[in-house]
Amino acid sequence: MAINSVLTTATSGLRAASVRAESAAGNIANLNTKGYQATRISQTTLVSADPVNPATAVFAQLQRSDNLPDLASEIIRLIEAETTYRANAEVIRTAEDIAEQTVNLRA
Repeated sequence: MAINSVLTTATSGLRAASVRAESAAGNIANLNTKGYQATRISQTTLVSADPVNPATAVFAQLQRSDNLPDLASEIIRLIEAETTYRANAEVIRTAEDIAEQTVNLRA
């Protein structure tokens, strides 16, 4: 798998985690807002059919929910978003290390 594919997957994961955190934070901020409807995330994973350069990408979109926000659930969603963000950031750091080592081997 090419480094570009890894970076594409990881950066899309960072964006999806960011949207997830945005949703949870907005729901927490509006817990006591009369008439506020919680937002939820619709997440889709796309897989490239290209055998030479396979990649996946994660897309997340905010959607209105019919439910009221719940503080405990939103805190759990924030923790999930943070964990996902950290994992994808680590993938990017690892890909950078591998690319650097590859360049050093060729030198």
